[in-house]
Amino acid sequence: MRFFVHPLPTPLGQGVAIVVDVIRATTTAARYLEAGARALVLAPTVEAARRLRQPGEVLAGEVGGLPPGGFDLGNSPREVAGVEGKTVVMATTNGTRAVHAVLGLPHILLGSLQNAQAVALAARGLGEEVHLVCAGKEGSPGLDDLYTAGVIGKRLRALGAEPRGEMAHLALFLAENHPLPVLKASEAARALERVGLEGDVAECARVDLHPTVPRWLGMRGEGMVFGR
Repeated sequence: MRFFVHPLPTPLGQGVAIVVDVIRATTTAARYLEAGARALVLAPTVEAARRLRQPGEVLAGEVGGLPPGGFDLGNSPREVAGVEGKTVVMATTNGTRAVHAVLGLPHILLGSLQNAQAVALAARGLGEEVHLVCAGKEGSPGLDDLYTAGVIGKRLRALGAEPRGEMAHLALFLAENHPLPVLKASEAARALERVGLEGDVAECARVDLHPTVPRWLGMRGEGMVFGR
């Protein structure tokens, strides 16, 4: 088994994709399922999320870090209450778009620091080639996502996977540091501080908190459906 790290979303021809948007979409998505959500529907845009939402479903996401008008929830892993037994329709600036960028692969997982060990174990059983795809921030690579890819990469390596390419080795090097200082140094963290959500950064920096791994199940219109 081997793994690659991509600093930005990119179309992939084969293998297993682990999409990472640690601050905050993939962290929050997994927490919705951990909190009992029936399923997630990841939309490519806010407008698509509004179209995809069905009666009784929860609309969640952000623009500029804050919930768009008419949304029930934002994109905070600290605010996941009230989703038990419900489907959550999500749209975020970077994360949900990154997931759509790898559409076409047979296996797509959502990874974060909170499920790092679990997502590595899940990927091991799905194929010999694993791609850690970082969402980045508005078209630029993100320190927080590269670091998280390194943490997951360390767990893949412990399971027998070989890192391939300079980005994989860079991510592994970053992962030798403690999570919170690295995440706080990222542009994603600074953007949250500007809107008063700096508490989310510490939450996203918690490592191996739970075993829930969102897995792609199929499509619902233009939305990608994920479950446990």
